[in-house]
Amino acid sequence: MTSLDRASAGTESSERLYAWPTVVTTLATLATVLALAFTGNDEAAAAIGTAGILGGAVQITVHIRR
Repeated sequence: MTSLDRASAGTESSERLYAWPTVVTTLATLATVLALAFTGNDEAAAAIGTAGILGGAVQITVHIRR
């Protein structure tokens, strides 16, 4: 007998795939802040760090039902 559950077994990997843009953006922001701080641009580093923190505070979750 076949299962009537239509949930895909690949859901776990697709959820992990959605996390990658957040990880890459966070690492890019951190690298930029560090580069600016080490080159003496403290104000710019603080501004980008603040924008990164504020940008991470707003998250949108979309649940797709098939």
